[in-house]
Amino acid sequence: MISNPSLLSYTCIAKGTVVLAEFASKEEPGIEDVALRCIENTPPHHSIFSHTVRKKTYTFSIDDDDSLVYFAILDEAMEKPESLWLLNRLRSAVEDLVRGGETLTNPSPRCLQAKMDPVFAEIVGVDLELDMDLVGSPRSVARDSRNPSIDSSKGRRASLMPLLGKQLKALKKKNKRLHTEDSGDVGMMKETSEKKVDLCGNGNGGVSSRKELRNGLLTDHHHHRQKAKQMWKKHVWFVLIFDFCICAVLFGIWLWVCEGFQCVNG
Repeated sequence: MISNPSLLSYTCIAKGTVVLAEFASKEEPGIEDVALRCIENTPPHHSIFSHTVRKKTYTFSIDDDDSLVYFAILDEAMEKPESLWLLNRLRSAVEDLVRGGETLTNPSPRCLQAKMDPVFAEIVGVDLELDMDLVGSPRSVARDSRNPSIDSSKGRRASLMPLLGKQLKALKKKNKRLHTEDSGDVGMMKETSEKKVDLCGNGNGGVSSRKELRNGLLTDHHHHRQKAKQMWKKHVWFVLIFDFCICAVLFGIWLWVCEGFQCVNG
């Protein structure tokens, strides 16, 4: 499946201008008409052709004999290898059908729709058994047999586009839930870090923690400053007392040598 189904607007298999099977996003009404005009102007003498305009990429994969065209309209954000995988997946599915006995000599419009719906579901990452109701699935066949008045083309669009769109929304919600859970894990890690460091909190608690930390740092800084000042004073007093003792000893030696103050009197 493609990594982001919302980037796929339209894809189909066509022979000439006859669309054999297609998938269209319901988020872009009228995209089928745009696609048909593109298919009618399939560039000749190409095996791969891609053109990007207005943030949309129009990609063709054409058989060597120009009999079949695999076409997709994608958001320009989709990586090129992924878009090529999409078209190659459609090509391999059609080749499997031809090897199984499917004839495409004079095909009717959307004659491969029922057989290709599971492939489209695989491409956009939808589980047919769990939550799909596409044309060609057992539930769809049973419904159409109960209501034969439904036109095959209209019935296909009524079931394929809305229901695939619903599945895309479900997939988006699932991705969003996973993202939320990841965010929750990050939040838990952040909360644990806050408890250990008591530095970054939310709301008043965080402000209070920062204030307490700042006050603590200021108090600690003031304490160290006072302690350094006291140590400096003690050092100064020690030097002064040591100098005084040296001077007193020298003065005593002088008095002993001069036998008092006779040196001064002489």
